[in-house]
Amino acid sequence: MVTNFTATEIGDYLYARLQEPYTDIIRITNWSILAGINSPNTIGTLTVSNGNQVMVGVNTNINMANGDKFIVGSKEFTVDSVTGQNITVQEVPDFDAIDANFYLSPTANNYFSYSFRWSQEDISSDGGQMSELRPLNTSLASRDILGLVLDPTKPLWIDVKADVMALSSLYSISLLSVTFELETQTGTIQSCPQICNDCTDPYLIGCTNIVVDCVDPIYDPYNLSKPTAIYRQLSELSTNMWGHEVKYFKVEPDNRSRDVVLMEYSLYNVAAQGQLKIMVPDNEMPTQDFQFDIFGMGWEDFEVHITKGQMEAAFGIGKPPRARDYLYFPLMNRMYEVASVAFADEFNMEMSYWRVMLRKYEERTSTIVDDSAIQNEMDNLTQGIEEVFGEELKEEYDKTTKPEQYQTVFSPVGDGIRERIHNSLTIEDTELRNKWTVISKNNYDLSSIQDQGLEALVYKESSELSTSNSLAITAWFQPNFTDNIEQTIIDGRTINKGLKITVNQTSIKVYLNGDIQTYNFDVNPQNGHWYGLVFNLNNKFKSIEAYVYKLNSASNRHPNMPITESIKQVLYKNTDLASPEGWVAGKQWSLMPANMKMTNIRLFKKTIGQDQHRNILQQYIVRDNHLAKIIDNAIPSIQLRRYNQSR
Repeated sequence: MVTNFTATEIGDYLYARLQEPYTDIIRITNWSILAGINSPNTIGTLTVSNGNQVMVGVNTNINMANGDKFIVGSKEFTVDSVTGQNITVQEVPDFDAIDANFYLSPTANNYFSYSFRWSQEDISSDGGQMSELRPLNTSLASRDILGLVLDPTKPLWIDVKADVMALSSLYSISLLSVTFELETQTGTIQSCPQICNDCTDPYLIGCTNIVVDCVDPIYDPYNLSKPTAIYRQLSELSTNMWGHEVKYFKVEPDNRSRDVVLMEYSLYNVAAQGQLKIMVPDNEMPTQDFQFDIFGMGWEDFEVHITKGQMEAAFGIGKPPRARDYLYFPLMNRMYEVASVAFADEFNMEMSYWRVMLRKYEERTSTIVDDSAIQNEMDNLTQGIEEVFGEELKEEYDKTTKPEQYQTVFSPVGDGIRERIHNSLTIEDTELRNKWTVISKNNYDLSSIQDQGLEALVYKESSELSTSNSLAITAWFQPNFTDNIEQTIIDGRTINKGLKITVNQTSIKVYLNGDIQTYNFDVNPQNGHWYGLVFNLNNKFKSIEAYVYKLNSASNRHPNMPITESIKQVLYKNTDLASPEGWVAGKQWSLMPANMKMTNIRLFKKTIGQDQHRNILQQYIVRDNHLAKIIDNAIPSIQLRRYNQSR
């Protein structure tokens, strides 16, 4: 399970993403990542004194030996000796810290494995379509992070993925910071965490904005910095002593669910969870009486106070409460939803806590517009809806109506996807399921055709691709191999132009223009089992990837089976291209006779990220149909034009 920046199980993973891209960057010259381990031996805190090699523990359970490493703030220290709750380190600390949390350094038994992806999309795209994930290393090869040649006129987006490769029982691992050394057109800069001048963690080392003023000690009756600081500390102290502990859930809107027609987000995600303490004014709890109205049963609203320190300790710097967050109050055994948030009117306008109005929690299926959507509406006053949202509206209508997938019912001639089909091709009405989710209801039995040189099915879409575009192909196939002869999955190639993908008992072959790539299976396919293919041709990053997944039929008998076991990867291979590949094959995409069955053939205009493979393979109705050129569920249609074999 992943909470914020902390993972607790092997197989967990998390992404570190840039909120704002880097600009004016020529290349990346170096990188470093700081990760820390929490264990039963990292409870309590440490007090660190500048220049003193002895760190004093408070309520600790230290079990470290000479030579062990641990982290305080942003620095790693080496243990020289341990005496009771005191640790003597080999390095000399250059900062002071009181009640500082500490982490163990990663070891061979507890560590992350890192990979990265990047793009230079427009600044408004949040990164847009990014490259395939690659290992994060210090190699200078053209596809590695230190070998990338960047365009300084475009923004640079970088995502770092951290996978938990090893983790001991009762341990957790946290991603603390990611630092890139960047070369610009004017020199080299060092990127590191920024700390504001109000930061409550002075031991945290980074690129701070702290300003030190040297002024004369004259009488200044309007200087209230010390009283406000004391007030802020008293607020935190009183909350820690008398506050009520609650379980708080931080809710953020899902940007992928933005609905430009209704001008709102349709989905909110629980982004984080944490424990914090809240204060109830005058400790006056709401009554336990239930209220009944036409909307059902509820209870009265009431106000609580949440300090800035409690929110930042639980969720990080700059994370305030917001409407639609919700919390569980153990004292009353009730779940509440945040109805509104207001700043407290307090001493010297010092912002130390929020006034939060709570109401009965409701499970919602839709959401209202938040502040960012209101800002979009204000921008629309100077531009028309069609100018701003024309393309998105068209995509939204296409997503909803899905004409390519529903056209078979209404089309008087053909179905919009398939142009012709062999009259001997058998279409079976057999459902394919994963954990009782319908993947397909029909399939093509390509072995039913005896004319081995003639297409089994021809699509309307022509086989062509420009060097500036990419594509992805997915399909399900069930082999029935009797020998090692290649069987064609999809054909869009003539002589040395185009793309064709084949399969045999041991490998997948990719015929790309004049080149042939052979990818051997990790586990050879078995007759009678269903396999899902995902193929990416990424011209932007000059690479091709082939993935094959095996469907476990036992998943329908064991619905609690994890998705990684019900659809299991049996092949992953990739190849770097010397240059982008494009073609005009002069023919249409087609299926050929073969000793296998096929269904759910899709051709996409964009590549598919690895984290979305299983979702795409399980879709019977394709959600992002506006990105697809071919969507074929092998549905029978009496409208299809058929032709006989040549005589």
